[in-house]
Order: sequence, then structure tokens, then C-alpha cells
Amino acid sequence: MAGGVSAAGIGRDLAPAIPEAPPRRRFLGLQRALPAAGVIAGLLLIAGPLLATLIRSLLVWEGGGARPSLGNFAGVLSDSRFWDAIGNTAICGVGATVLSCLLGFTLAWLVARTDMPGRSWLEVGNLIPFFLSPYVGAISWIYLMAPGSGLLQGFFLRQLGIDLSFVNIYSLGGVIWVLTLFYTPYVYLFVMSPLRQMDAALEDAARVHGASFWYTLRHVSIPLVSPALLSGALVVFITSAGLFDVPLALAQPSGIRTMPTEIFAAVQYPSDFGRAASFGVMVLGVTILLTMAQRRYLARRRFEIVTGKGYRPRVLPLGRAGKAAALSLEAVYIGGAVILPTAALIMVSLSRLWTGRFDLARASLANFEYVLFNFELTQGAVINSLILALVGATVGVILAVLQAYYLNRGDPRRRGLADAFLSLPLGIPGIILGLGFLILAIRTPLYGTLTIVLIAYVARFFPFATRTVSAMFLAINPELEQSARASGASWWQSMRWVLLPLLRPAVTAAWLMLFVIFIRELGATILLYAQGTETISVALVLLSDRSSGYVAALAVVQLILLLLAFAMFRLTRTSITQA
Repeated sequence: MAGGVSAAGIGRDLAPAIPEAPPRRRFLGLQRALPAAGVIAGLLLIAGPLLATLIRSLLVWEGGGARPSLGNFAGVLSDSRFWDAIGNTAICGVGATVLSCLLGFTLAWLVARTDMPGRSWLEVGNLIPFFLSPYVGAISWIYLMAPGSGLLQGFFLRQLGIDLSFVNIYSLGGVIWVLTLFYTPYVYLFVMSPLRQMDAALEDAARVHGASFWYTLRHVSIPLVSPALLSGALVVFITSAGLFDVPLALAQPSGIRTMPTEIFAAVQYPSDFGRAASFGVMVLGVTILLTMAQRRYLARRRFEIVTGKGYRPRVLPLGRAGKAAALSLEAVYIGGAVILPTAALIMVSLSRLWTGRFDLARASLANFEYVLFNFELTQGAVINSLILALVGATVGVILAVLQAYYLNRGDPRRRGLADAFLSLPLGIPGIILGLGFLILAIRTPLYGTLTIVLIAYVARFFPFATRTVSAMFLAINPELEQSARASGASWWQSMRWVLLPLLRPAVTAAWLMLFVIFIRELGATILLYAQGTETISVALVLLSDRSSGYVAALAVVQLILLLLAFAMFRLTRTSITQA
């Protein structure tokens, strides 16, 4: 707390404003019951779809009835399409992870440890792709590099005489490129804080003994931030390999199979839920093994980067050539992830008929008029997305506050296990969680409603909010709450007048983060939507075979919503690089 405000002082200030507390038994019951309820709700949201997927994978229908069997797994493992999908998914996941780690670490190091010009602006610019839609990014790169009609291909051929027809955006390379652009911020966020907190004396010690800059970077700096780097790499691999959006846009048109598109195909008519569920269970098994291996690796090593001595992070001078190279890399990244895709979307959205060239004299708002005012599908999709984002973010943040309170103030004997289970959705691909909820809801009144989509959203992403709020809990001394209680406040009153005001920046950041994610989410939605419950992302998929102009116009609308949320996030003055 700034300004030297003491816990006792806060307690005295609160004393006249807080009425007499209820009986102690009721106080203790509320203190334990509400956070526990939040944890139980989170566990049920996770366990329900996962158990449904596991049980369905072990059931085979024969003669009108179901019996336990491993037949679904045998059928999948004996199918060459399965191995093609696994191989392609592994290539995309590994490729995107390696490139994202290289680019994310480099960008974070340039911003945190060098004198590169414009670091404060570039720190913000590097985060923008985190708030954008990978599916819209994939669509944008189709407009930029599509054979015969791509903006970049046409520009290079007409202006520079360079034929880029050998670059195929509808390929695994295209998938890896787009995934890298949109997952680099994940690694960037993981390593930024450790790089800023690292004691420069650790690197100076290597320099004193004759180590070169590159040797010090490879053998001192990178190993010291390897826990954060490995955590970021694991998140990128799991989420990028399980992402449905980009392979749907760039791989499926060329007949390239991936795990998410195969699961999606298995639940289409005629559906085979057993195949889809067994596919999902095997992916979950690999995810759990990778997570356990990462934790075991980190548990065996020490990574102290902050010493007990006073120090100031040292800024490395780059020199003129180094600054030029650093700014060039930033230009390539921000240009490829934000500027070029946005420019392509705007050009296509203003063209009545897209031919690969933008004619300003024929620019028109007709596509926007159609999707916003004349087409019921897109009108409903915008409204549905806003409802899901507003309600879902609110529900997710309420759960996050209760869970964060339990994980930081609850019974120490149970907190570790609860935290491990509540973190599971971080490593579960959205389409697999969506499959679980589809299996649960398909024979219930929830099937085909916005409610089941909302539940799936909250289940998939509430851990992001919980971690954001938990990081703020660590900075709040429990004595502040204890002082309020000593002055006669109940648990709810201490929460309302002490804890929640202190948590407001983290709660606001978590709410805005969930809002952004829910606006752009596709993986879980694509399996759960029905007529009338389409979202913006689903509508983009449905429009993809009708008109490029309609798709681009709706994508621009989604982009505006996401950028507005990003601007609001920045206005909260909360830095997610410090979370």
C-alpha cells in the first residue's frame, strides 16, 4: 500500500462506517461457503465434459444398445487419417512453438533489456495480437497471399517484378506462420517479467570471466528464464496444436488433416461421437503427460534470478546498427500480425467485388450495410457475441474472485490440489471441451441454446481470470482484512470495503480479458451453436463460401470490438506483463 497506510489505520477508518457484525458462526460459514462454492463450481465445469468425453469414448453401440469397449480407440488407431492428422498437428504445434519462443523471447529481451527506441510504444504494440482473432488473421492472410488474388502477391509482381506464386498460404507453412504471429505474445508475456527482474550482476559475472555476449545470452540469460520460457512453450504448443480456427481456414481447403478439423468432421452428419471422443481422450492424455514432464523438469532445478542485493536492471546499448535491426524485427512482427491484416480486411470490406486489387474510386460501405442492417444471421451473431461476452465475463470474474480467495486464503492443505484441477482448462483445446459439453447437452433442453455456449466459455477460460486475480491477491497483506474484522466487520463487509477495492484493477483486467476472448472464440462454439445462436466467429465461417466482402466487413466489426476492449484495458493502467 502506498503512502504508508497501516492496517490499523484502515481498521479505524472503517469502524464507524461498518455496522455491527452478525454472529461469528454465520461469519465463518459465509467465509468458507462462498469461496468453496466457487471452487466446486469450477471443478464441476471441468469434470463434467471431461468425464462425458471419457465415458463416450468407451461405449460402442451394437444392436440398438451400448456396451463398454475399446473399439473406438482401435478404430481410430488403425485409421491412416488419424496418423496423418496427428503428424500434421505435431508439425504445426512444434513449428509454431519454436518460432513463437524465438520471436517472443527476442521481442521481450529487446523491450526489457535494451535501449531500442520507442520501447514503451512497442511494448503495447507487441501485445495487440494477443487480443485479436487468429481466425480473422488467417482470413486476412488469405487476402494477402491467395494464389492469383493476393494483395502482396500482386504488389510484388507489379511493382518489383518478383513472382511469389511459389508461396502457398494454404499449407502447413501458412498455418505455422499465422499461428506464430498470434501466439508470440503468449511467450512474450511469460518472459517479460523475469527479464525485467533479473539481476544484471549474474550476466556481469560471466562477462568478467571472458564470456562473449552471445555466450552469456545462451548460457546465463536464457537458462535463468527457462521456467517462464518452458511454461510459455507448453501453453503455445497445447493451444496452437488444438486450435481449430487457423487449420479450418488454411489447411482444410487443401485437404490437410489436423486433430481439431478431424474432431469437427467426426461430429458432422453422419456423426461418430465415439471416434471424436476417443480422439479427444488421447489428446488429453498427451497434454497431461507434457504438463507433468514440464513440472518434473522444473522441480529438479534452481532458477534464482533475484538476489538479496540491491540492483537496477541494466539497459544494453545496441548501437546504430543494432537499433536498426531491432526496429526492423518489430516492424516485421507488428506489420505481419496487425498492420497488413487490418489493411487487407479494410480494403476487401470496402470492395463490392474482390478481384485482388483495391480501387479507391469504387469503395463502398455496402458490405457493412448488409451485414449490420440487412442480414439476420450477422445481426443476431453480433448480439449473441455481445451477450455471451458481457454475461460470460461477469460470471467468469465472480468465479475467479471466489476461487482466488480460496487459493490464497483457504485451507493450505487443499489449496495445491484445487489449484492443479482448476488450471486444467489452460491445457485443454477448446474444441475438445466443446465436444464434452456437446455430449453432455445433446439430449437435454440445453442443446442448441446460448446457455450451453456460455457454460462452455466460462469453463474453458475462467482459469485465465483466476490467475490474474490471484496474482493481485499475493500483493495484498491479509492484515488489512484482519484489521477490518477486528473492528467489527463481517467477512462480506471486509470483502466489500477492503478487499474488492484493492482487487479492482485485477478484476477489471480479468473482465476485459474474458470479454475479448469470448468475442473471438470459435473452437468451443463451432460444435455447440444452432440456428439462432450463431456468434460472430461462427458467422464468419458460414459466410466464407458466399462473399469475401461480407466476411471482411463482419471481421472488421469484430476487430473494432476487440480493439475497443484493448483500449479500455490500457486505460485501466494494468500491465499484463507484470501478472
